[in-house]
Amino acid sequence: MDLHKAEPITGADVPAAGSDKRLSSAASVGNLDAEKVLSAFGKFGKYQMMTYILLSSVAVLYSSQVMIMSFISIAPEFECTIQQPEGGPQWQYTTVDQCYVTDSNNWTLACNDIPNASFNFSETPPRSTLNSEFNLVCRDEHWVQHASSLFMLGGMIVTPFLTQLSDLHGRRYTFLIPLWTAVAAALACAIAPTYGLFLVFRFVAGVGTTGYSTIGWVLSCESVSIEFRSLIPLVGTFTWVAGIIMVGALRIFIGNWRWLYFAISVPGLLTVSYYWLLPESLHWMITHNRGKGISRYIKASSRFNKISVSLPECKSTAVKPTEGKSRTFLDMIKSRAVVFHLIVHCIIIMIMNATYWGLALFSTKLSDDSYTGYFLSGLIEIPAGLLSIPLLVKFGRRTITFWCLALQGISMGAAILYPGPGTIEMIFPVAAKLFNSIVWSSEPLLLAEMSPTSIRNTFYGVIQFFGEIGSVVAPYLELLKEVDERAPQAIVAALSTAAALLVLTAPETKGKSMPEDLDQFDAGCLLKRFACCAKNGSSEAKECSYTEYSAMLPTIQEENIIGLNDVADGEKKEINAIV
Repeated sequence: MDLHKAEPITGADVPAAGSDKRLSSAASVGNLDAEKVLSAFGKFGKYQMMTYILLSSVAVLYSSQVMIMSFISIAPEFECTIQQPEGGPQWQYTTVDQCYVTDSNNWTLACNDIPNASFNFSETPPRSTLNSEFNLVCRDEHWVQHASSLFMLGGMIVTPFLTQLSDLHGRRYTFLIPLWTAVAAALACAIAPTYGLFLVFRFVAGVGTTGYSTIGWVLSCESVSIEFRSLIPLVGTFTWVAGIIMVGALRIFIGNWRWLYFAISVPGLLTVSYYWLLPESLHWMITHNRGKGISRYIKASSRFNKISVSLPECKSTAVKPTEGKSRTFLDMIKSRAVVFHLIVHCIIIMIMNATYWGLALFSTKLSDDSYTGYFLSGLIEIPAGLLSIPLLVKFGRRTITFWCLALQGISMGAAILYPGPGTIEMIFPVAAKLFNSIVWSSEPLLLAEMSPTSIRNTFYGVIQFFGEIGSVVAPYLELLKEVDERAPQAIVAALSTAAALLVLTAPETKGKSMPEDLDQFDAGCLLKRFACCAKNGSSEAKECSYTEYSAMLPTIQEENIIGLNDVADGEKKEINAIV
């Protein structure tokens, strides 16, 4: 029996006015405020912490599936070996390089075009990488990069549909099914008989991995109290880095790529237990009036936390419709404010993805040996995660995102001065990785808190869809070095600066309740400023209030951040016209 199944409140279940019943029926949970209920169970409620840890733990699967390509897609030393046929004519070949030879007629031939020719790899044990097992060298070497790009592409294509299903039918199953799909596909990669099938399984694994990652983040934000939300990145940072370190550590002891892939994938089988352990999102159930599911959640949480909450004190002051709100992508794009922020954050996430995966996938080239740069690039995320917690507690989400993107751009700009492997050369790319990792703690939190519950996963999913373009492009950034050795760093530096400026248009969300529907969406400082100026009949900044103008800056003080409720009644009409 599924104890976490959520069912809608029927007509008979709608609570009557003045009802004081608790947990006895679905009627007792009508018109609840999810934020108040979660806060009533405490900042560190055991049931909520269990859910949070379960959702954060799967990051180890995601990071390991991506970072394994840093080790199994490197061609070992090899040479072209030609076996002369017995009893036949003996051809004379002169070696040009590893890939080409010349014959007696002075024709240059590729090794794989010569009969009885093969590549002889100097490796121990044999078949240690994809390159050596499937002969992915010379003109076929680019196929190895496709394994990373197809992984990202799979998630990019399917995530918007999964997130729409999540908003319509709940977070739980749309998290579990992609999770189990990714685990099965990862195990299949380890036994793929051909490289073509390996690419197919990588694509499917990417579909599931990006799907459960996107939905899991939103579910995590909706499963904890507002007081705890700034601490969300903590466990995820450690599990993410654990996946990176696990790949590098296992590679030291496991030479064969198939056994290595199997070793990092088999822990995913433990997620079968999530079927019984993981609850549905309370925010989603309340928004969609899933009364019986809400009752089961509160009962389970009360029993696990050994605490009883007063439901009448957790009632929402807002008037809610009897029927739950089911929003679609079409509803979302009818709001000009939502579309504006959708476009802005698609660009920001795209740049963040390209920077992160560009630095991560090529971290093995930061040092003369493959391991120093790799481990340093991964381990730097631990201090980044630890640093992000006090920053998120003290400062606003927008403030942190702005400054870290700006510092990321400065670091990559400095990296232009010191290209290539070496101790000094590692400093600036690793610093950029530090700031990028902090941004990955603040920007997704900003997105989850600013988007309404009724479209949260759809909103986040569309951003992830376009953001994954950066992930798909990242493996090919290295090719820009053919144009100029410093081209990748220069492009990332310029894009990071642009992203920092774009994030200033977002609303500040720290300490605020998450909106439930589109009418509660915060249009942000820039759109409010335009609305204010339009109302006064002028585009000059002095026509707007000082508070509206100051909202454009990444300030520390929350009282300087303006929300919809802080705008004068006369100005609200103008802002609503934008929204």
